[in-house]
Amino acid sequence: MLKSFTKRLPSLYIDVPVLRPGTVGAYALAFASAGVATALRLVVDPYVVGAQFVTFFPAVVITTLISGFGAGFLCAVLSTASADFFVLYPRWSFNVEDPANVADLLLFGPLASYCAMLIGRMRMAIERDQEERALHASKDRLQLALNAAKLGWWRYDLLRRASLGDARANEIFDFDVAENEEVAIEEIIKRVHPDDAERVQAAIATVLDPSDPKPLTIEYRIRRRDGGVRWVENHGLAYFESTGPERRATSFVGTVADITGRKEREEREHLLMREVSHRSKNMLSVVDAIAHQTAATRPEDFVERFSERIQALAANQDLLIQNEWHGVETEDLVRAQLAHFAGLVGSRIAVHGSKLRLNAASAQAIGLALHELATNAGKYGALSADAGRVDIDWGTDGDTFTMSWTEREGPPASGPQRRGFGTVVMQAMAERSVGGKVDLDYAASGLTWRLTCAAANALEYEAPAPSRS
Repeated sequence: MLKSFTKRLPSLYIDVPVLRPGTVGAYALAFASAGVATALRLVVDPYVVGAQFVTFFPAVVITTLISGFGAGFLCAVLSTASADFFVLYPRWSFNVEDPANVADLLLFGPLASYCAMLIGRMRMAIERDQEERALHASKDRLQLALNAAKLGWWRYDLLRRASLGDARANEIFDFDVAENEEVAIEEIIKRVHPDDAERVQAAIATVLDPSDPKPLTIEYRIRRRDGGVRWVENHGLAYFESTGPERRATSFVGTVADITGRKEREEREHLLMREVSHRSKNMLSVVDAIAHQTAATRPEDFVERFSERIQALAANQDLLIQNEWHGVETEDLVRAQLAHFAGLVGSRIAVHGSKLRLNAASAQAIGLALHELATNAGKYGALSADAGRVDIDWGTDGDTFTMSWTEREGPPASGPQRRGFGTVVMQAMAERSVGGKVDLDYAASGLTWRLTCAAANALEYEAPAPSRS
């Protein structure tokens, strides 16, 4: 029966904040319970014979369950005194004449006190169990939060010169030990990259300085057993004992995160910003050259010509951006620069070539050259006549890349009277961008433009496919 009662005791546990053990409310409850028990005993007196303490035992049990051993023991003492003074004959006196009543009184006092002590101990056991459960649940929530944030925790004991951490911290530092198993500080120092060791030691010294300690916040590299290098970020605080000259750090706790991915992204962003700056300067130089050359050659239609050339440059940029600056497919570039003649592609304009990807520099120069060729063909060349045709071919022969623009069945071609910007773009700029040679032939049958260069100078090799959203 006692075992069954002990099992069910947690379900009877009551926690009332104002009546918790040690509070004024707890001892007030002891007085109230003894008073109520006395009043009830007097009410039922005519009907109860030989059970002088029938209402006092429940009062002691209830008081102990609610307010602990201290209040329960006080209730037992008060109940003993109340039974002696108000219940046992002669009433209104502490003098008990009947030996049987004296025996009952002497038995009730110790028994009620023992009952209070037993229930009080059970109550404390329940409280400890609940506290342990709450602590365990709190640790579980904390670990869940750390796991969600991909953080590991560690603690360094300065007196033992040993550190321990959770599974994630051990994984980050590449320690093949169980969770909460100690690792010598020397083993941790060995993991720190030599280039960062001095900086890490200086940061730790600042944290452990008893006169002016500061929180630890540091990023550094570690070397794993397989030779790989990882970036980690540490945050920590030191615990100190004593005050004044005797103050010293005893432990050091914190978190660790693997930030290698973030560092790689930052490095890519840094390189990207440098690349954007470099390309922007190049682009402004090209725009400046286009503006000056266009104005110098034909100032009367500067706005129209300048706008067309900037639009051609923008088309090249759009293709490069779509491919994340990993080059442009040659056919895509050709079709972009022939956008005004899209209806003629496949009929009067023949496009032939293998699947080759031009690098960014060559795509810009060749794109501008194609724009000039297409513009001139539409105004003066093969595309200005109803029967004129244009063949555009490209390909590789060993280590050589070639690309040609051939006009036929149009008006006879004639060389320019002066070397304008269009000729500079078609010839000098294209040659310079790929380190190659451009042949311009103004034949009676039509203009022929042919670019020849080393394939390595013009083409993008092993380029990743562009992402598509």
